[in-house]
Amino acid sequence: GNPQNKTIIIVDDLVQSGGTLFECAQVLKAAGASSVSAFCAHGVFPKEAWKRFDKGGDRAVFKNFFLTNSIPTTTDALPKGGVFKVIDLMPQVIFDLDNY
Repeated sequence: GNPQNKTIIIVDDLVQSGGTLFECAQVLKAAGASSVSAFCAHGVFPKEAWKRFDKGGDRAVFKNFFLTNSIPTTTDALPKGGVFKVIDLMPQVIFDLDNY
């Protein structure tokens, strides 16, 4: 499709270095997307690779970077109030278990 003047969210199962997400975002922005965000279910980010996506990082291209807290050692280290938005899985897990 044509991303021009669209708000885009890239969905991926997990992120490590984030190279693929970064490249996708660059292409979408170059093609005219008004903003690009990312959602990843599992933020692995070895060696604190998330810092590259934070404000001022060399891969700071996303309006929002959504992650679940499936890997709390990563999400607990993320700065609050910036590009990263952490989605808590526990309410859904409790609901699903209660309604199984």
